[in-house]
Amino acid sequence: MIGDGFARRIDENKVLKALLPGCGEPKCGLARRAWRRLRCWDAGIRLFDACFCDPRCLEKALCRRFEEACRREISLPRIEHRIPLGLILLSRGQLSNAQLRLALESQSQGCHQPIGQCLEKLGFAAEHQITAALAQQWACPVLTTKLVPDRRALQWVPFRILESSRMVPLRFVESTRILHMAFADGIDYVALYALREMLNCEAEACLVSRSAMDAALESLSSENVSGDFLFESWRTAADMARVTCSYALKLDAEQVKIVSCGRTIWARLTGQDNTSHLLFRHPASFQMPIPELEEPVHSFRHAG
Repeated sequence: MIGDGFARRIDENKVLKALLPGCGEPKCGLARRAWRRLRCWDAGIRLFDACFCDPRCLEKALCRRFEEACRREISLPRIEHRIPLGLILLSRGQLSNAQLRLALESQSQGCHQPIGQCLEKLGFAAEHQITAALAQQWACPVLTTKLVPDRRALQWVPFRILESSRMVPLRFVESTRILHMAFADGIDYVALYALREMLNCEAEACLVSRSAMDAALESLSSENVSGDFLFESWRTAADMARVTCSYALKLDAEQVKIVSCGRTIWARLTGQDNTSHLLFRHPASFQMPIPELEEPVHSFRHAG
């Protein structure tokens, strides 16, 4: 009799597992999942590729992801190039020793700009020469045609991240899942990694001039979109998880992804008909943490 009851319970558990969706939360029990299913939780939201049976399970997983994002460094260590930009221009015959010395002196006396901008400001090098030398430093191609941003850009990446990393999406090749990105002043590898994680694609970079990037970003900034949410005040990982879970339910999101991108922790919420972005300031970007949880100070973009 005991053996029959035990076997019956095993059979019942098999039936429940077949009927109920799995849960990505390790501490979620089968009985709780059954009760939550009866209370009309649709179990339709995924965090990356893991599905969750209940908002509380999702929030716990979100909290762990945000804790991991908060531990990441804001930026990579400064890259020391094998050949300095000034020497590249010197070797090409586009700069003289005297001009390079004057630019370096200007930089050390308070210019506080990259050497390329100092050279351009002093009239010692043209913008296209600086861009070509930067491309040689970073071992990437220069875009020689006119910079035309992909108009779907703001569906993929919030403008604040494009602006802070000084990058613009050029083209997405569906067959190979390669996203071509244009940068100015150098390649932001942290941003490239974030794009790969968020969009499940490969991201390839090229360089463009500063003036072309300024014009492209200004063009994107004028797009009449709304619905992405910026949270300026510092908040804990638990606060970020609670806010993200609330918005995911409100917006009928089907998937949530989270990455750390420079001074911003970026949560991307995608549904059948819309994509929205929640942007939290990285705790390391604050000198004085502000613990109060407030409403978003600015709702600024929507990728529809």
